[in-house]
Amino acid sequence: MKKKVYVQESNIKNAGRGVFASKDIKKGEVIEICPILIFSDKDSANVLKTKLQSYVYEYGKNGSMFALGFGSLYNHQKRANAKYELVEHEGQPEQSSELYITALRPISKNEEISINYGNDFYNN
Repeated sequence: MKKKVYVQESNIKNAGRGVFASKDIKKGEVIEICPILIFSDKDSANVLKTKLQSYVYEYGKNGSMFALGFGSLYNHQKRANAKYELVEHEGQPEQSSELYITALRPISKNEEISINYGNDFYNN
């Protein structure tokens, strides 16, 4: 199966690397399904003191999660062209939950894919 995305230097100022479409992507199309690693509240407090703090999502009240694949490399844009959704499965969420990245509009080949981190993100 051909990958829908690749990583290269972002077009967003000071963003580092970003995720780009390797083919045209349709509105509503799932771009990537990312397994996640969930950090406990205690572990999350330690992770947030490291470079990983820029790559984790909030999880629960004080926890965090790291998305595998390219899931933690999607950059923020206020007017994002994709969204993320945590899909939790029955049983042990840390072993079976996934982060879905889905197109909000058509995305052209070689266009950077961005998500909106939320209203509290400091770099709108």
